Amino acid sequence: MSILLKQNEVCHEIDPLVESLTEDQLDNDILEYRALLDSNVPEERIHNFLSHHTYFFNGVIRLFGSCPVYSKVKLGHNYEVDFAWFDSGSFGPEWRITEIEAPKRTLFTKSGQPSAWLTHAIQQVRDWHSWVHENLDFARKLMPGIEYPIGYVFMGRRNELSSDIKKKLRRLSYEQRMYLRIHTLDWFWSAAESVRNIISKNKGGNWPLPMLAKSHSNLADGLPESATKHINSLFVTDNIERLVKFRLEEREFKGLEQNEFIE
Repeated sequence: MSILLKQNEVCHEIDPLVESLTEDQLDNDILEYRALLDSNVPEERIHNFLSHHTYFFNGVIRLFGSCPVYSKVKLGHNYEVDFAWFDSGSFGPEWRITEIEAPKRTLFTKSGQPSAWLTHAIQQVRDWHSWVHENLDFARKLMPGIEYPIGYVFMGRRNELSSDIKKKLRRLSYEQRMYLRIHTLDWFWSAAESVRNIISKNKGGNWPLPMLAKSHSNLADGLPESATKHINSLFVTDNIERLVKFRLEEREFKGLEQNEFIE
């Protein structure tokens, strides 16, 4: 029987798949994911795996936050976001929108230039930003409170990152800091490894984030009660324009202070 976690006066039922997660299963999941990367499977295989193992997002989503991960979120008729969720920060929701690329798609060419795939992925995120602002009322019906979402691009492998490439990626990340973050696909298995202490201490997972990502239809039907309550409480008590300004200033500061590509 699953347990209940009380958070901000809302009871969250722990997903049985999370509750029953063991260290052995964690190891098997990581091995399976790394095997997929090493086999250069199509993007859809990577997407499907991550959709069934949301704890691999730990570090860019709060396992104990208010919002689940949503898969294949449609932005009108033109775009589809691989994964989306919002960060339940104390000064306003910040939506995260993610682009996943196939393992064989490298970050840089052999001559040291950003690959066409990387350039396309960055432009894709920028296009999503433009769509949100051109269709803000519609976007907010789907993703309440969205204003300036932060994008994530996951592509390439760590083994292609020479010291020179890392330097170029740090510069590229700095230039794009207001809009997106770039990680290799190997980042996910390191993120999964970060939950080991939680599992070991509690004899299983104890976070409210469901193991399976939800769908676009689930998002269109409305956010969970805990997520809605969180957003509504912020909208009632805070000035949204001030929060948006603070969020952008925070990104600028972090970009200057932490000009760093994270693998």
